[in-house]
Amino acid sequence: MFRRNQTTPTPTPSTPEQPEAIAINLDELAALERALLEADRLRRHWMDGPPRFGQVLLTVHDVMAMLYQRAGAASVVQPDPQRARLPLYRHEIKWLADAIICMERHYAREGLLSEARQLHNRFNALLGQAHAITHMGGTPVFVPEFPQLPEGA
Repeated sequence: MFRRNQTTPTPTPSTPEQPEAIAINLDELAALERALLEADRLRRHWMDGPPRFGQVLLTVHDVMAMLYQRAGAASVVQPDPQRARLPLYRHEIKWLADAIICMERHYAREGLLSEARQLHNRFNALLGQAHAITHMGGTPVFVPEFPQLPEGA
């Protein structure tokens, strides 16, 4: 027998999943910069040419420029430097992991390798605390936390 009015369900288009981001402070940004620049220095000394990051082949200076652009946008959202947080995506943590491997292989300066390892452990611990992100002029920032008004106000 034929069945009338039986339609196959059409798949609904899924919304693109926003990548997970952790909140890092300005001190962690400075430590990340030290680790990436040390790995860049070692790679230039031991290999030919600068290292490239990601699918678009960014240099370490491109990466740092992008992160400092986020820091500038974070300072607009939260003017207090002690409370300012900037997003670091899950896939960007791999840049630090790659820098640690380079620093282990090519004898990094004393103290920088242990600092980079501690930072990497901290970033991995923060991965369970993803935050909502918005964009300001194409730059990702965290949604500002507004204070709760007392009831009846």
